[in-house]
Amino acid sequence: MTQQLKGLRNRLDECYRRDQFRLRRAIERLESDLKNGKDIESESAAVGGRIVDSINRVKARSCRVPKITYPDLPVSDRRQEILEAILAHQVIIVCGETGSGKTTQLPKICLEAGRGIKGFIGHTQPRRIAARTVATRIA
Repeated sequence: MTQQLKGLRNRLDECYRRDQFRLRRAIERLESDLKNGKDIESESAAVGGRIVDSINRVKARSCRVPKITYPDLPVSDRRQEILEAILAHQVIIVCGETGSGKTTQLPKICLEAGRGIKGFIGHTQPRRIAARTVATRIA
């Protein structure tokens, strides 16, 4: 049974980010119950089913990623450099002129980097109306 729990724990990285914490806690509870001599067969199967469900949703989402195209904008010209920075660092700051494509092209670059498949790509704007308009446009 402990091997089965290790197998479940090893599959957590394939799940949605939002599911990982909850599923990790469920596995920890199962490990604790197992140490206390409780029968965890049915609960283990249920957690395994939730893990498989999350993985299947990630796979389905990755199949729906649209073909990414980039218009001729300054940010698009620096796409490879930005992509490498996104892959290498948890947080990056991109500065550029108004109209350079930061708002519309950076989410595409993040998607190309594999972000947004297991979680969300966050986007901020200083004003609510701008944030809502951009979020609708990008979505």
